[in-house]
Amino acid sequence: MPHVSETGMILIRDGALLPPNLAVESDAFLPGWRVVKHADGYTFNRRIKQADWNFVRLTGEYKARVVGRAYAGTLRKAVTRILAELRGRKFNSLEVNVVVLKRFVGLAFLTITANCRHIQDGLKVSA
Repeated sequence: MPHVSETGMILIRDGALLPPNLAVESDAFLPGWRVVKHADGYTFNRRIKQADWNFVRLTGEYKARVVGRAYAGTLRKAVTRILAELRGRKFNSLEVNVVVLKRFVGLAFLTITANCRHIQDGLKVSA
């Protein structure tokens, strides 16, 4: 499991178009998805805006509740559930806003809340 703070965690779809001058350090998280290292949603949004691109929050908030033994696997399972629910929608990133972990008898009970985000080139208007 990459070392990231899960609250504010940003996932980017493999092959997503990014600003050419934006260096993004990331690790594999799930097949087809990478987790951004060293940046939460706020920081990543600011870096995208500095490159004159947009990091748009799409409507809706999605939740998943899962049970597992290991935290890393349980987090992946919860994100996989949310991505399965969003299959067919057009977005290239996901922001995990809330992570609640409770443990009982050696099991991890995890609830996450996430929002779809989309990275896109900013509109350039000529004067």
